[in-house]
Amino acid sequence: MNASSLWRNGRLTQIGLSALTMLFGMQTLRALLPLLVFVMRDRIGWNAIQVGLLALAIFLTSFLAAGLRRLWGRTSFLRLTIGGLGMLRLAYQLWHGDPLIDFYLVTAAAILFILAFPACLGHVRSGGPETTGLLAIGMLLGLTLDTALHGLYRTYDMSWQQDWGTAVIILLLVLIQWALLGQLLAMRSDTRPAANDVSLKLALVLLAVGPFWFLQLLVFQNIARLTALTGWAQPLVFGWVLLAQIMGLATAVFLYGFHHAKTGITAAILGLLLFGSLLVGWPQGWLAAVLLLIGQIGGAGLVMLAFKGLGAGQGHAGLSRIAIANGFSAILLVFFAFLFYASYDIALPFPNTILPPVAALIIGLAGLGAARRLTDEKTSLTFPWQAGLAFLLLALPLARYLMDDGVTAVPSPSAPVRVMTYNLHNGFDPNGHLGMEAIAQVIEAQNPDIVALQEVSRGWVVNGSLDMLEWLSQRLEMPYVYGPTSDPLWGNAILSRYPILESELVELPPDDLLLKRGFIWAKVDVGSGQPLNVIATHYHHPGDGSAVRVMQSETIVEFWDDASRTLIMGDLNAEPNAPEMQLLRQVGFADALDLTAVQPGFTYPATGPTKRIDYIWLSPDLVANQAVIPLDAASDHLGVAATISE
Repeated sequence: MNASSLWRNGRLTQIGLSALTMLFGMQTLRALLPLLVFVMRDRIGWNAIQVGLLALAIFLTSFLAAGLRRLWGRTSFLRLTIGGLGMLRLAYQLWHGDPLIDFYLVTAAAILFILAFPACLGHVRSGGPETTGLLAIGMLLGLTLDTALHGLYRTYDMSWQQDWGTAVIILLLVLIQWALLGQLLAMRSDTRPAANDVSLKLALVLLAVGPFWFLQLLVFQNIARLTALTGWAQPLVFGWVLLAQIMGLATAVFLYGFHHAKTGITAAILGLLLFGSLLVGWPQGWLAAVLLLIGQIGGAGLVMLAFKGLGAGQGHAGLSRIAIANGFSAILLVFFAFLFYASYDIALPFPNTILPPVAALIIGLAGLGAARRLTDEKTSLTFPWQAGLAFLLLALPLARYLMDDGVTAVPSPSAPVRVMTYNLHNGFDPNGHLGMEAIAQVIEAQNPDIVALQEVSRGWVVNGSLDMLEWLSQRLEMPYVYGPTSDPLWGNAILSRYPILESELVELPPDDLLLKRGFIWAKVDVGSGQPLNVIATHYHHPGDGSAVRVMQSETIVEFWDDASRTLIMGDLNAEPNAPEMQLLRQVGFADALDLTAVQPGFTYPATGPTKRIDYIWLSPDLVANQAVIPLDAASDHLGVAATISE
């Protein structure tokens, strides 16, 4: 039986192995980026440039693929990269200790993942467009499975879970991956060199892979992002994003057997769909949902054409061109991710919203270039389980909907109100672990009626792609109002057990801050006949930024306008005697910790606090008692809680 027949008989094996490898790879990337930020930057003390260079060094290892394959041989290289990725994925799932060890394990897994891609491509390329196309289908299926699991876990990724149920799921998936790898290697038992490299010109098509993964992480898989942009219930958003993934996969399957005489026009149309879907930086409502669907279809179709093009033409011995192109593709992934999020720390000459369309342009050009190399032939891929798989996956959002109880406000008793402010550090503790349950328990222990939250992330990839607000709202059974500041996915929020009658988002000056600031105001019915006005805010953070914070205090005082029954809560990044805090005292506000004689009242850092920068300020007609600073270090700040009455 010739090689082509063997590959046809092994289609399911190849697709399944590619899918699980992609699943583990994307989970690894979503863990690596936060660990770089919260372990290497916040814990170890590196700056943004140093972190970016470390990320670049990690992904530069992709250039080693050709040399390592020559050193170990084709079979051993596949075992090392694919099988090793599965083993490390299981290892960091089982590890519950120091996140620094997590960082080492996840870094090693990321290196194997970016090496596994050229290993797989080199292994299948001699089978022609039929087998390279199957690799694309496997990759897209893996993204779909990843989206399904990410949504089922309410965007709190499996990598951060510490329960045995999740560990068992990962163990089963890894065992399946290893079994499929063994089956794949058994089908290609010969050790003769294969013509599996590509021409230098065709290798440029691989430059699309890194930008495609970037867009998947940033936009097309990002359930939290779409939840924030649409305001829809998260189970509905989960279903929509998963539907977009399935439609993208279906488009790829269709193009796998498409009549190639028309592929140039098809690639151009798909490129326009992808590029056009990303021109609006932060679309809202239905527009955001429709653009995501269109863009996912366009991107998936282009990936199929690019991968089929990689199988066209005569091959060359070795893997050097594939390895080099894959290396530059990995650099593009780091380049786009670093620039997008570094823009909140470093002044760039362009807005970060320009990066997704640039990534789309690279993908479109790669798809168009590959399509021109395809010959006028047809392949087919029809399996009876495809419809069943789509139905099964789309049932998961329904299960999420049934699992999530509706969160509604409770009637307001006429009694003192327990309030709390808490900077969440994007969900990460001082050691660098994403521990939402620990944060929820700190809040729950104070039994607050109203909570002001700062550093609330809703889909930032560097923060784990988690929708913190939706997760906490469900966990604590408290409705919320959200106040994004620097972009629609990051800012402040208010959780309230009692009905929120009215709310407003207000920007804070100055307009040229890289990480913009603001406050969310809410009028809360606390059952006393007169509502409580709650302002939740987060001031400018640099230590030398007192003049900026004075401007921000002045803006809030002007907005307050002597209204009765008002609270200002938040991380104000200033100590009690700073001018910006004195300004609040001068207009009549009182500090809850001063009123209750809690001294010294330090709230930062959470481990060994030495500064007091988190406050509950009360208007002159309110009094505070039973104030407390919980000492649990679930964030890098300590919270402040107090009981408020007239």
